[in-house]
Amino acid sequence: TRQAQKDTQKILVIPDLHVPFHEPEMLAAMCKAEADADHVICIGDLGDAYALSRFLKYERVSYRDEWAAVTLVMQELATRFPKVTVIIGNHDARLEKQLRTHLTEDMVDAVQCLTGGTLCPITALAKRYQNVEIARHDAPNGMSIDWFTTIGDAWLGHPEKYSRVAGSALRFTEEWLTDNELALGLDPYRLIVMGHTHAAALFPYRANKLLVECGCLCKQQGYMLSPRISGRPQRRGYITFMQTHGHTDLNSVKFHWFDAVTTA
Repeated sequence: TRQAQKDTQKILVIPDLHVPFHEPEMLAAMCKAEADADHVICIGDLGDAYALSRFLKYERVSYRDEWAAVTLVMQELATRFPKVTVIIGNHDARLEKQLRTHLTEDMVDAVQCLTGGTLCPITALAKRYQNVEIARHDAPNGMSIDWFTTIGDAWLGHPEKYSRVAGSALRFTEEWLTDNELALGLDPYRLIVMGHTHAAALFPYRANKLLVECGCLCKQQGYMLSPRISGRPQRRGYITFMQTHGHTDLNSVKFHWFDAVTTA
């Protein structure tokens, strides 16, 4: 049995999965290879909420079927790892946005009463597992934020920022964090890991920071294959790093690549 808290911890960052459009072989291979991880952080878009998308749909995927797949993935992670933190991504928040748009205030209150106070299905699902928690940062103004988390001197989040220029979204995120340290009640961070872009990048920045885009573990998205070519290609992989008493060993930060076809 693992200690509840070890001096040195291995942290596994699971990038955007977009279940049920995830790569199950890659997910299984990652879980097997990183079975000794002490803390798993899902960095956002665990589910896709495809049925709730306002964009053009190329196939039919019912929300019921998607939710069954999301439940299986969360159960697998909760079973395999001692601690799981789930950051809420923009796709995870799709249902809440739709409910708040189309329901009356009293209807929204009714749904929250039935779910224990949440409109986010991922948040409701996490309550089933003792070792799964939803990311939460309480700002000085009293607002609670679920789209990023911090662990020691590392910041990990799912900002809705994208750029075709490699590293641009990362630099923007770092500058935003620096500008908003006081407003958010944050300390300066040495490691910044960003989801959402599905791209991969890992580079030193300023005098003492490492910036990382952590890729994805999902299939090629439909918009990527349209004749309206744009964006950077998806990079399938994930991040691991080590921390001792909250201090990140920057030399341990690693992007683990998956081949586009195989999981070898």
